[in-house]
This record gives sequence, structure tokens and C-alpha cells, in this order.
Amino acid sequence: MHKAELPDNELDRQKSLESMGILTSVADPELDRITRVAQRIFGSEIVAISLLDNDRQFFKSNINQPTSETPRDVSFCGHVIHDDRTFVVEDAISDDRFRDNPLVTGAPFVRSYAGVPLTNPDGFKIGTLCVVDTTSRQFSDEDIQILEDLGLWAETIIALRYGARTPQQVFDDLDPAKQELLTDPQTRSWNAAGMTEFLHRELINARLKNTPIAIFRFEIDEHENLAKTYGAETLERVVQAIASAVTSSLRDRDVVGRVDKYGFACLMPGAREEQTSFLGFKLCDTVREQCRFTDAEGDPVRITVSVGATWAEPETKFHHTAGEILDLAGNALLEARSIEIENVVYRALPVPEEAN
Repeated sequence: MHKAELPDNELDRQKSLESMGILTSVADPELDRITRVAQRIFGSEIVAISLLDNDRQFFKSNINQPTSETPRDVSFCGHVIHDDRTFVVEDAISDDRFRDNPLVTGAPFVRSYAGVPLTNPDGFKIGTLCVVDTTSRQFSDEDIQILEDLGLWAETIIALRYGARTPQQVFDDLDPAKQELLTDPQTRSWNAAGMTEFLHRELINARLKNTPIAIFRFEIDEHENLAKTYGAETLERVVQAIASAVTSSLRDRDVVGRVDKYGFACLMPGAREEQTSFLGFKLCDTVREQCRFTDAEGDPVRITVSVGATWAEPETKFHHTAGEILDLAGNALLEARSIEIENVVYRALPVPEEAN
């Protein structure tokens, strides 16, 4: 028997699953609706939405599955979360991986299985939607497409009910080592790695919730001259003030992070495309109005930022990575700085050729 192995990111995956509260919540009628629809379509004897939790496979919703959980190392679903594609076993008896599996040789006597991985808003595969029969069967391309569509429905319900966590809640869920890895110690905001990871998470959220994201890169104007004139320590305090001012001006769902010495990134889920440039100028206003300081003679020193912006539609995850999107916003920032201070430049993400 080929046991289901643990994914490389298992510790983070498990922590993300536990933080959702889905393991301890009551039965979910909407998830039960999905399994009922799947049974009507496929006519399968067993249909389940399973969650891979530590050493067990827990059935959050199931039809005709005789137990509420099974050992994870013998589960078929444990194999599914290693890939993005639907996992199909048409005849378990003739499959070397499963012929001596206790779920095949004993109850529920699995012969055929098809399962689609379910991804949570953090980007982790937490379980599956699967259909199981005690007789062998084939699954057509149309069958697989239907199962994947039902899986997207399940992911959407899971995201809406269990995935609405603020950046602060996400931070609080991280272990100390991960917090150190993903945050800037001076501003206590996300660092470049953290912002890339967070944008990846928000791209998944955008697809599941059918909402867009506005993405910004902004940097202190003329920071080289400011550092030379007033010193690096003073400018570091300005950086901290900017992080604090921008964070306090954002909604709970918005994210800001320090991505280089004098530069930041900001994510605003749900922003409309036509709002993006306006919101960029609002970032400029926030910094200009809240981040002044006085020099040795008591004269005010004006601090401004320039902004590069772009906007991601709900399906962007299929066309661009988080790193590519942040780089595009960074290029727009360079263009903004080359024109004048306190400037905003918006650049649309390139349209994939297949979408033309």
C-alpha cells in the first residue's frame, strides 16, 4: 500500500486549517447541499467533503460514509492535496497504490474514487470534495469538469464562512519564527516576503469571492537627499511614521508592508479599477498630512511619496503571480518618480494572449 505522504508545507497548512475554525464548527447546510448535488449528478454511493487534519481525515459533510473520520495515512484524499488536478482511481483493486488499502479490502470497500482538492484563502489545500463507489467506473472529461465546478462552489462557501480573517488575525496565527520571517522589525508591518505571500493569499480570495484587488507600491520622494541632510536615523523614524499612518487610515482588510528601505506596498481588496488612481493619491495625502517633522531650526520638513498602481481582476491568479504583479506596480512607481514628486502612475496588468 502506498501511504498518503504529508506535503512539504504541512506545518503551515495545518495551522492555517486550525485557524479557520472549520474543524470545530457545527454541520454546514451549504456544504451538505453541495454533497447532495454531487450525489444526484454522479449517482455515487458515497460523497464527502473531507478535511485533512493532523493524522486523520475528517468528513465535514458526507453521504453514506460509515464513519466521521478515517486514518489519514490510508486515505485516498491524502493523495489529492499534492496536486492542483482532480485525482482519479477507476479501479482500486487493479491499482498497486491501493489494492491492499484497508478502505479497499474492508468497509467501505472502495473501488472507484474521484477527488478534487479544496484550497482555503491562505492558499493551502485543506481537503477534498470526492465521490466514491464500490464498483469500478470511468470518469469522462465532462465528469471531471463538473466535479471541479462543484469543488469551486465548495471553496467559495469555505472562504465566505471560514476565511474572512484580517491581516492582524493572520499575523496572530503565525508562530514566532514565521512572524520574524515575514515582518519588518522596525515598522512591525509585513516585509517583502510577507507582502508577496499576502498578495498570493488575496489573489485566491479574489477568485473565490469574485472581487478585485488594487495593488500599490509607494516610496519616499527624494529619500537620498533627505537621508543625507537629516540623517538615516531621522529618516528611519519617518519610515515608521508612514507605516503607522497608512495602516491606521486603511480598512481592516487592507494590507500594508515595507518592501525595501524607503518603499512600501499596499493591497486594497474590493477596490474598483476606476478607484485605483484616486486611492493612490489618497496614500499621498495621508503621508503628506500626517508624516511631517521639524528640522533643527524648528522649520517643517515636507514628506511626500510617489505611487505606482495596478489592479487585479478576480481571475488574475490564473495569469500572473504575486511577484509579477508587485513588480509591475514597482515599474509604475519608477515611472511616477521619473516625472515629478508626489505623483501617481497607474499601469494595467497585461492581458494574456489566450484572453484576446
